Amino acid sequence: MLAGLLDFGIMSIAITYHEATKYAPETIGNHPGLDWASQPLAHKEYHGDDAVSLAEYLPIDPNPFTGQAAKDIGEWQGRSLAALSRWIFFTYGVTAVVPQPDRQLLLRAVPSAGGLYPAELYVVIRDWPDIAPGLYGYDPRRHRLMLLAEGTATAEALTEASYANAAIAKAPVLAAITGVFERSRWRYQERAYRRILLDTGHLIGNAGLVAHAVGLGMHATAAFCDDRADAALRLEQQEEGVLALIALDLQGPTARPSWTALPSTTNETTNLPLLDALHRASRLPPNRPRFLARGEVTTEALETTHGWAAGDRLRGAGVAGPVPLAADLLGYVLRRRSCRRFGQVAFSRDTLARILAAAYVPEQVGLGEQPTLDRARLATFIAVINVTGVEPGVYYLAPHQLELRPVRLGNPRQATHFIALGQDLCGDAGAVLFHTADLRGAVREMGDRAYRHLHLDAGIIGQRINLAALAEGIGASGIGGFFDDHTADLLGIPREQAVVYITALGTPA
Repeated sequence: MLAGLLDFGIMSIAITYHEATKYAPETIGNHPGLDWASQPLAHKEYHGDDAVSLAEYLPIDPNPFTGQAAKDIGEWQGRSLAALSRWIFFTYGVTAVVPQPDRQLLLRAVPSAGGLYPAELYVVIRDWPDIAPGLYGYDPRRHRLMLLAEGTATAEALTEASYANAAIAKAPVLAAITGVFERSRWRYQERAYRRILLDTGHLIGNAGLVAHAVGLGMHATAAFCDDRADAALRLEQQEEGVLALIALDLQGPTARPSWTALPSTTNETTNLPLLDALHRASRLPPNRPRFLARGEVTTEALETTHGWAAGDRLRGAGVAGPVPLAADLLGYVLRRRSCRRFGQVAFSRDTLARILAAAYVPEQVGLGEQPTLDRARLATFIAVINVTGVEPGVYYLAPHQLELRPVRLGNPRQATHFIALGQDLCGDAGAVLFHTADLRGAVREMGDRAYRHLHLDAGIIGQRINLAALAEGIGASGIGGFFDDHTADLLGIPREQAVVYITALGTPA
């Protein structure tokens, strides 16, 4: 499908894919419709007796899996099966069930586009109390781990796949997050790869916050040889692929050397469908690619090019000490839902400042060190519609200073409503956040693998925004469907730059 389309100046399947999967007003109605009879299940079904039940360790009363009162299990944080159980559940467990005529909809601890949940979670035990070493698949319906392979061979294979990443090599527990492509492609066609990566980013974002809350340290990486990682998990590569690896350990400094992002080098022309072609082109080889130090090059270039003047510094605005999210992280994860309708009621500048602080400087507001893969390549814009103390307009966010720098003033309500495919959420919101990137620049430096990093990082930040907003009494909803070029026009960036993700914030109706 991609043969003959690589004509964007850089031999990049990522750029070709992005251009080909843009939404536009003229073509948005071309979807052929959904075949509900062929919808894939949103979870794997495991059968057998080799199960490790984790349900009894949950601090929920009554326990939804056992039907009993929550147990008092004493000290549970840190190196315990109870901490691992809670980390898994609050990262990706089932937090609500919606009955439907043909099947139950299992709502998970993270949002997912269309409720399709294309991500799968595998847990690899090297050395942890009360559970034997091995590869386990997570069964969310019963909150249990199903043994798939005994011993430490999978852990060692993932260490080799990650180029002897010291954090992976040292960790007593590993987790692998995979994407099951057809779950999302069934609805979103080839644009589904964007949704799968964003969903996976949300999961990583949850995992980091929950790890801190249960007394564990976490390292996440997208730097691994895909073929070796997929083989370690015994995946069918045409159907499923590893998108991220996680190392869980006691809290402390991350072992070195470790990598979170490395460049890909392969760009072959192929007749595969768009999604498969990009996933294949962005693989990493068996030998570790050259290391590229991360920096703020893209962000600094963006600010210099556009010459935006300094604006409203939010860092001191109501941000003193831990944010509300830090007080009850697990409770907010349990209660989180994407908001479906906003009232046109303003929220305050201080509220916006605390949400942004949780997203961009979590270590300074009581949320601990949080994962990032290659975040310096993402830029953030905010369309302010109805925030008391901030003049309506479009702003660039300087992330470390939490400073809003004006791009254009004037209420963007009509524009945000239009670009979000006419969804009222983005018209009724108080503020709309946009993550963007210089895709060509990222591909020049990191190859087609950059496309993964950008979307995973946007999802990671998006999940912190979601939970921080809930803790402030504000609704949040991630939006992966938008008119790409019209969004770039609103933000004042070239259309060849990538709009990666949108998150709407507003007062729930």
